Amino acid sequence: MREFIKSIAGDNCLDFSYKEYNFLFVEQKYQSYYLFYFPNDEEQLLKLYQESGDIFRAIKEREGYHPDMDKNITCILCLEVEDHAYYETNASGKVSNLGKIICLVEEDLNYFKKNVFLFTKKMDEFSQEHIGGLKYLCEEYFTEKNFQSYKKSCSDNIEYDFLINLFIKIPFLSFDGYQPGNRKEYQSMEAFINARLIEKELDRKRIEAICVKLEENLEDDDALFEYLDALVKEPANESSIPKEEHNCEN
Repeated sequence: MREFIKSIAGDNCLDFSYKEYNFLFVEQKYQSYYLFYFPNDEEQLLKLYQESGDIFRAIKEREGYHPDMDKNITCILCLEVEDHAYYETNASGKVSNLGKIICLVEEDLNYFKKNVFLFTKKMDEFSQEHIGGLKYLCEEYFTEKNFQSYKKSCSDNIEYDFLINLFIKIPFLSFDGYQPGNRKEYQSMEAFINARLIEKELDRKRIEAICVKLEENLEDDDALFEYLDALVKEPANESSIPKEEHNCEN
């Protein structure tokens, strides 16, 4: 799995080592950093969780340290598990022991954010067969047919299951960069919202200005309700927003 992840990261790997841990440290756009860890078992995964502070300090002391590393590191723990353990974590109605460990690790935001990426032996073998071929895999497997099959049973479509979890657990992966041909089944939230605004002929700048004004008045109930009353009474056009608010870009 390490080589497959490395092929996704590109030429952005940074030197970093700590004790016996198997790390892959990469830099992506906007000074964002990702610390991939490949533990042998749940015990090693918990060990890293317990030593997060020491690992974070080791990163700060390494040559080439950048201040953005203090707040822009995501640790992704890639753990191979048995089939029964993998599918047990997705079962409804109960929380498995592995599920409890994942919750413990992912809910802890000290030092850096943590995601746990699980995969099975078959998924690992699949990844080794396609090192450097993520774009091809997306085009091949991100189809409506596979999606419907995945909804019925994730165990019957391990390829789709594996790929979709990659995008969920690895933040720098974006569907925009791996669109299957000209299909538009997958898109960013911003693109989806913009398309709906255009479809409904809604003024995005007006909506953004309203959101800014609401935020300004959240802690003052009287001012908030006064603004909402005025907003309801005013027509939905440019004149209902002060000029300086209508020109707001964010």
